[in-house]
Amino acid sequence: MSSQRKIDSARANGAKSHGPKTEAGRKISSRNAVTHGLYSKGVVIAKESSEQYQEMLDAYIQQFQPNGLVEFDLVEEMVAAKWRQRRLWSIETDLIEDQILIQTEKLDKKYSDYDPHCPLSYAYAALAESGSLPFLTRNESRLERAYSRALKFLLELQRLRKSANENIQKRTESQIRPPKVLPPPPNHHDHPQRETRNEKRSERNGARSEALDVTCRNSIA
Repeated sequence: MSSQRKIDSARANGAKSHGPKTEAGRKISSRNAVTHGLYSKGVVIAKESSEQYQEMLDAYIQQFQPNGLVEFDLVEEMVAAKWRQRRLWSIETDLIEDQILIQTEKLDKKYSDYDPHCPLSYAYAALAESGSLPFLTRNESRLERAYSRALKFLLELQRLRKSANENIQKRTESQIRPPKVLPPPPNHHDHPQRETRNEKRSERNGARSEALDVTCRNSIA
């Protein structure tokens, strides 16, 4: 259903792709080149651009940086769902445009003058009656749910992975951190021994005796 102009535009856009820009993204893209080709064969149909699909996949890998097969599969599911959803948009546009031409021809035969929006209204009514429009709407909703579910799982996995890596880093830092050096306990042998009660009492008695002697000498004088 794509016109030659759309095909040429898709090829031109695909040729502009430079792939992932980070080292991790390039490694993932290189490691899964064959897998990408197998997936694209199941998603991209005739008259669609495999290069444009690859460009879209590389852009998602660049943004989300999947780590491991599970995260990569979720990114692939998102890209496939979005690619099919855009295909439905194109199909809907082509159906409406074709039906507008049919309804315009009918209105021209029946009326000499009518509102310019009438062909579009009749086109939607005809597509709804045929079941084409409800079919497209149901499939678009299904693909939107698939995209949102894969995105939710991917972000949750990356959050858990980041949290686990932070915990490992904290444990590693705590293991390599030097232990705290505590001050040595006080050595009682370095201090003079405390005076006993008897020694203190003797000192007080000696001081009293000296005071009495001074008093007596002063009285005799």
